[in-house]
Amino acid sequence: MRNIVVSFIFILGPQFLWAQGVKPISVSYENVVRCFPELQDEKLSFKVDLNRLKEIIDEKFVTSQSQLRQRKIHYLDVDKQPTNLILRTQFEGARKMETVLSLQQIDEKGVVTDIKLTGNQRINPKQDTINNFLLNGVIKSDEYSYNDTKLNDVVSTYRRNFKDVEEIELVDKPNKRSILCEKKSDLGIICTCTKK
Repeated sequence: MRNIVVSFIFILGPQFLWAQGVKPISVSYENVVRCFPELQDEKLSFKVDLNRLKEIIDEKFVTSQSQLRQRKIHYLDVDKQPTNLILRTQFEGARKMETVLSLQQIDEKGVVTDIKLTGNQRINPKQDTINNFLLNGVIKSDEYSYNDTKLNDVVSTYRRNFKDVEEIELVDKPNKRSILCEKKSDLGIICTCTKK
């Protein structure tokens, strides 16, 4: 009989709390708060919003330097051919060395072919060069990846598609803790906490 009562409470407990006005808390939010209690925000408790989480991270951990790692624009060119325009920033230590442009065409089978570029187009391209490749194209996605160096040896990396944050990682080296939150197309937002 006792097992039945315990099972009944376990199964109906969350519904009872919901009926009492207490919102359930997502596992992803629990993971964020377990590693970084300072990121607690009631708006994130039911469903983690990566744009809001990034705002809170930026409020709590001040950015001293932000560096674009990569920008990938997937677009249809003038001939409606799927194409990737990729800009990668190469660093030597903390110093930016150069920006490298690459172009890729994608055929109907999904095979990617690199398009040969001149040295002037490929290394530290001017904005006009980039604009010429995108001219009269239809942009399907525009992903940015950044490294944010925070104060006190904290680092954040994140990836955006247009204005939506799709992935964010926060690493606090001195306190040996980190979180990684990713938008998964089939599962929603998944956040994991790591403590060493």
